[in-house]
Amino acid sequence: MLRRLAVLAFLVLIPAMALSAQNDTPTMNRPGKGILDVVVSDQDGKPLKGVTVSVPGYRSTTGVGGTARFGLLPGRYAVLAKKDGYRGKRVNAGITPGKTTTTRIALQKLPSK
Repeated sequence: MLRRLAVLAFLVLIPAMALSAQNDTPTMNRPGKGILDVVVSDQDGKPLKGVTVSVPGYRSTTGVGGTARFGLLPGRYAVLAKKDGYRGKRVNAGITPGKTTTTRIALQKLPSK
């Protein structure tokens, strides 16, 4: 029984880890891709660290400078930024191959309860 659980865990966890790594750190240097930099700040313009930024198929978290970076195929993408204590925001961004697109998002702090 223990051996079956170990095999099942191996079959489930390894592919899940590979998908997670693929979704959280997209390859930047593939031919035909463009780069999307999402810069997130608060309503006062201060960079926000720890914001979850999602585009279809990928997710990242902003660092100290409030930026998350994605390598994406050309096209239009819905970008969602959310952080506890702030109102989430969705914007659209267009990606051009070989170019860097910078999208800025300002999140509003939610009122204290």
